[in-house]
This record gives sequence, C-alpha cells and structure tokens, in this order.
Amino acid sequence: MDLLKKLKSGASKAADVAQQTVEMTKLAAQITVRKREIEKYMTLIGQEVYEARTSGDPSLAEARVEEWCKSVSGLKQDIATLERQMRYVRNEKTCVCGKAVPGDANYCPTCGREQIRETREVIDVGASDIADPREA
Repeated sequence: MDLLKKLKSGASKAADVAQQTVEMTKLAAQITVRKREIEKYMTLIGQEVYEARTSGDPSLAEARVEEWCKSVSGLKQDIATLERQMRYVRNEKTCVCGKAVPGDANYCPTCGREQIRETREVIDVGASDIADPREA
C-alpha cells in the first residue's frame, strides 16, 4: 500500500511540474510576441522620424510617433505583468535588491533583507490584445 501512495504522489508531482512548464512556456511566448511588437513599433518610429526630418519638417512625425510610443509603453507594461505571472508560477518574488527569492523565503539569500508575504493576483494578458502596428 505504501508503494501505491508513493507512486500516486510522484505522479501528482510530475503532473504539477508539467503544468508549470506549460504555463511558463505560454507566458514566455506571450512576452516574445510583445517584444517583437515593440521592435516593429521602434522601426516604424525611426522610419517616420527619418522621413519627416528629410522632408524638412520633423514635426510632421510627432502625432504618429506619440501614438506609437504609447503603444510601446503599454506593451512594456504587459511584459512586466507577464513577468510577475512567471514569478508567481515559479513561486518566486522579487527582493528590493532585484534578485528572485523563493516565495516561502523569509529573507533574501543575496542581500539578507526580510521578505514580506504578499497576496498574488493573476491577470490575464491575452495575445488578442495586441494591435498590429502597421494598422496605425
């Protein structure tokens, strides 16, 4: 009977690890998509500024560049949220010193600061929220 309990426990742990891996992969993919969108916006910003500058009136690019900069800021906020979710899935938190700390740790192993227990909320940041920068 003891062997059966150990097998069930091992299978349960394996399933938890597999689920964590799936979640981490999904979050990492969403981060990658957003980073690519940021690169597209940065390219568009550069092109727009260059074309306005060569036309002799850099202010022509101002409205579009402002809009694209806001989009980049939104994408960076999404990435930060997704990175927080990854820490949650890994049961980690971030110390004031910037290092990852296990979620159940009372002190940071790097700097020794006391860690505060925090409540966590998972926020869904779906890939469908991303606007195509070429449509802007």
